[in-house]
Amino acid sequence: MKSHLRHLHLRHAAGYVELGELLVDGDQPVPGHARRLFERAREELAALPEPTRTGPVASLLEGRALRDMGDWEAAIAPLRRAAESGSDQLEAWLGLGWCYKRLGRLAEAIAALRSGLETAPGQPLLLYNLACYHSLAGNVSAAVDLLTKAISLDDHFRDLTGSERDFDPIRDDPRFVAATHVVV
Repeated sequence: MKSHLRHLHLRHAAGYVELGELLVDGDQPVPGHARRLFERAREELAALPEPTRTGPVASLLEGRALRDMGDWEAAIAPLRRAAESGSDQLEAWLGLGWCYKRLGRLAEAIAALRSGLETAPGQPLLLYNLACYHSLAGNVSAAVDLLTKAISLDDHFRDLTGSERDFDPIRDDPRFVAATHVVV
């Protein structure tokens, strides 16, 4: 397959995934028209030859499509391929953590985001999400420490804590309150 044709398949797949993601609403069931877009993206990716088919870009797109369709177990393999590709794949590490969390595998979600931090140290989005997972796992000290680091890098994350349900298990802990409230 010629290079421009491979590129076209990847562009089409990316477009289908992005359109589908616009139609997905959090934890609500995936609408049929969004599911069709994700399936179409997967068809575009299936048309690619190796090694492009299992390369980092195609793997990330496949993982996103599967994750957004709610097939979290199937999304893990392509997201892991993308994350471990050696390039900066922040979205792949976050996607892995997201899938593991929804599968009830918090230890693996935490491990995935720790691995992501090895490739992107100090990334506030990884720190914030890792804080969420530690909160859910009951690791208050780790959650507060990671959240404090995320907020120190980007104060925007402080605003998110008020509505983030992942912090409900530690919301009343004095360490969490101290980390999330600004004293003037």
